[in-house]
Amino acid sequence: MPPRLHSGSASAPGSDFKGTCLARIRARLRDGSRTSLRISRFILRSPGRAQGMSIAALAAACGTSTASISRFCKDLEYLSFKDFQLDLAASLARNNGIVLEDFAPGATPKAIIRRVFEANRQSLSDTEQVVDHSRLIQAARLLRRARRIFLLGSGGSALVATEAEQRFLSLGLTAIALGDAYTMIFATSSVGRKDVVFGISHTGQNPFVIEALNQARRRGARTIALTNYPRSPVAAGAEIALITAYQEHRINAAVSSSRIAQMCVIDSLYFILGSWGARRARKLVEEEEKRARRILRVPAPAKVKTVKSP
Repeated sequence: MPPRLHSGSASAPGSDFKGTCLARIRARLRDGSRTSLRISRFILRSPGRAQGMSIAALAAACGTSTASISRFCKDLEYLSFKDFQLDLAASLARNNGIVLEDFAPGATPKAIIRRVFEANRQSLSDTEQVVDHSRLIQAARLLRRARRIFLLGSGGSALVATEAEQRFLSLGLTAIALGDAYTMIFATSSVGRKDVVFGISHTGQNPFVIEALNQARRRGARTIALTNYPRSPVAAGAEIALITAYQEHRINAAVSSSRIAQMCVIDSLYFILGSWGARRARKLVEEEEKRARRILRVPAPAKVKTVKSP
C-alpha cells in the first residue's frame, strides 16, 4: 500500500539552497571534459585544501588555467569563483563528505550500521537541496493530466518504477511499469501526445531507456527523467529532468542504496498529486484499504477515543 502523509504546517525550504557544492561536482563527474574531471577529482580528494586556495593556486594544483577554473565554476551555476568557494565552505560545514564504501575491511558492525544510516541521510539531504522544486511541480502537472503513464527502469530502477506504478494507480491514474528492455521499445512506439513516459536510471546511461525516451518525444509524448546525473543521455532526452544526489563509491553499491533518494522524489510526486485531489484521493485509498482488509480478513484498527482535558 502507498504511504500516508499526515498534514501539518511545516514550511517548505526556499529555492536558494546553500552547501550543495560537492553534490553538484559529483553529479558532473561522468559527463565533464578532461579538464573539468581533473578539477573535480582534485576538489573531491582535498575539499578543505581547495576551499582555502586562490583561483591561481587551484589552477596550478589542477594543472590548468584560471580561465578553466572560472568556466568550471560557471558550469556549476556559480556567478563567480568567490561564490563557488563560499558554497564549498558551506558544503564542508554540512559534512557532505560521507561516502559509503562497498566493504570496509576491519570495520565493526556498529560502525558499518552507523555509516550506512549516515550515508543515506546525507543522500536524502543532498537530494532535497539539488532537486528543482519547480520541475517537480511541473512533472506532477504532466502526470495529473496524462492519459497513460509509462514508467521505465531496469535493475534497481525497475523496483522504483514498480513502486511508482502502485502509488499512481492508487490515485486513480493509469500507470504502467516496464522493466523489460524490449517491452520499453514496443510500448513507446504507440504513445501519443496525452501520454507521459517516465524514464528512471541512476547512471543515466541505460540505452533502452534513452531510446524509449527519444522515441516518445518523436511521437509527441511528454517525457520525465529521474537520474543522478544532470548531463547524462537520459536527462538530456527528457523534457523534465529530476535529479538525485546519491554519493556512490561504486555502481554496484549505488544500484541498491540510490533507490532511497529516488523513492523520495517519487513519494513527493505522489503526495503532491494526492493533495491536489485530496478528497478523491483519500476516498480511493480508503476503498483500496477496505478491499485489501476484506480479502486478507484483517480487522480494521480500533478507533482511538480522544479524552478532553478538564
